[in-house]
Formats: sequence, C-alpha cells, structure tokens
Amino acid sequence: MTWRRAAGLLLLAHALAHTLPGMRAAAGFGWLPTVAWGLALAGFVGAGSGLLGARAFRARWDRWAAIGLWGSGYLLVSAWPTPLGQIGLVMDVVVLLLIAHRGEWLTDESDHPSRLVLNVESIAAALVIALLTGLVLARPWYMRWGSTTSELRAAWPGDELVPVANYLSQHAVTIRAPPAAVWPWLAQLGQERGGFYSYAWVENLFGLGIRNADRIHPEWQEIRAGDSVYATPPGWLGMGRRFGWRVVRAERDRVLVLENWGAFILEPRDGATRLIVRTRGGGSDSPLELALAPLGLLLFEPAHFIMQRRMLLELKRRAEDTTIVIAGHDR
Repeated sequence: MTWRRAAGLLLLAHALAHTLPGMRAAAGFGWLPTVAWGLALAGFVGAGSGLLGARAFRARWDRWAAIGLWGSGYLLVSAWPTPLGQIGLVMDVVVLLLIAHRGEWLTDESDHPSRLVLNVESIAAALVIALLTGLVLARPWYMRWGSTTSELRAAWPGDELVPVANYLSQHAVTIRAPPAAVWPWLAQLGQERGGFYSYAWVENLFGLGIRNADRIHPEWQEIRAGDSVYATPPGWLGMGRRFGWRVVRAERDRVLVLENWGAFILEPRDGATRLIVRTRGGGSDSPLELALAPLGLLLFEPAHFIMQRRMLLELKRRAEDTTIVIAGHDR
C-alpha cells in the first residue's frame, strides 16, 4: 500500500469517526454544531477520495482536508474533556501535517489536470458526500419532528432516567382528543397485542408477525412497571428469548416509559393532547459505539423516524375517530 492510499483511508476513517461527536454536539439541535459536522464529513471524505483516485477531488485534496479541519476543530474542542475528543484532536494535527508536508509522496503527475475529469470514483465520492451532508443537515428536522422549541427544552417525565443526556430524539403530534382517548391505544402496544400502528408490512419483512389493532381491547389495557412490551414473537429466528422493552413507568392518561425506547407523554392542551415521544441517551466513548455511530446516522435514525412518525399519525387518527370500537362494540 502506498503512502498516498494509506493517507486517503486515514482521512475517510477520520470523517466517519466524527459521527459520534457530531451526534453529541448536535443534541441541542443548534445550527452551528450541525454545520460544523457537515463540513467535517464533506471535507475529509473529499480529501480521502482524492488521495484514493477520485479525479475530481485529486488536485484539491488538501483544500478539502482544510474544510474538514474547520468543522472538526469546533466539534472536537467541544468534546475535549473526553478521550474521544483528545484522540480526535491528535488526528486533526496529523491531517495538518499531511497538508503541510504533502510533497512528492502525496502527489503524482496527474494532480493538476487541465480540466475537470470525472471517473467512477469521483461520482461515488460526490454521491457519498451529498448523502452524508444531506442527512446531517436534515437531521435537526427529522430528529425533532413536530416538537416546539419550548417542548425540547422542557423537563418531562422519564428524564430522570438519564439526567445528563448526550443524545436526544423527540417527535410530537397534536391529537384533537383528551388524553383518556389516547391512552387505551398506547396501553395495548406490543407484538402480541395491538401492534405499533406503523408500517406493519415493513416489520413483517423481518418475520415479526405484527398486526395493528383497529379497536380497543379491554384485555390489553392493564400495563404496569415491570411488564414487557415485546417486539418479536416467541422463538423468533430460533432464538430462546424475545426482544422488546421493559416498562419503567406507566401512569394512566399521563405517561408510558419504555426502557431503551423513551417516554410517551400525554400533555393536555386546550381540550386536545400533545403526544410527545422523547428518547434520551447517555452514551460512552467505547470503540463499539464509535464504530456503530455511522450506521445509526445512515440507517437507524432515518428508519426510526419514518416508522415512529407513521405511528404517531396513526395514533392521532385512531384517537380522533368519533366512534371508538371496544372489542367489536361501538362506544
């Protein structure tokens, strides 16, 4: 492996390593951390791609690296007290040295083409940059969908489980019905119960056997702390256990807190209800969390938003229906 290729891979790895500190810095949904995170990703991916052979980025890889440093500096200085921030800043110094001493060992005769030359690597790099920066810039919207600024800043039931949050996701919807009309639908969440009111066909692609209830079942209305809300059927994929969430707190017509999911809060508002789903996380600097963070950005967070948004809209539709069906009988 040449020095040039090794440096390119290093820059790509450094770009992806900014996902976890980016998530933490942007937990408050401020625009500056989000822009800084986008610059770090775009800059280092562009620089790394140029060194690996993307012709559109090859001649200006050092400028792309400088753009990455601008964003990285803001993110990692804010994370400086942690080992993650310290390692990141050391890597930024390495990138500075690469730029300052690029010399012959990081250049070749095609580094200064007379015109823009595109190849497969250039197109792939441009698409990756567009995807990553697009997700980062859109993230404040889909991570706080439906929520007001005051609701994001307020203290809610369930916050006490994670007093200091490094991660926050909050979605909300207004339901033109009192909390007492919403709670029965929440109380029967679960794979073997009322389902999750989302895209069941997607869930069932994974063999979950979800059926979304279109009525309230009295036999599913008892839910208390210590119970489990299951997501998988017994014996799923040959496993000896079922996956789901433990009920931490259940207050009728007020709040349902599921461990590792979050708090479902029913806030009365002028005869209506604000249904708020709030997820808070602490997090750590473990290598595993650092490695999995890009997967969260690319896959889990967008997918979770799509499914949970559908869930909230379907709960809204059911609760606002003037005819509530209980076990086949109109009320």
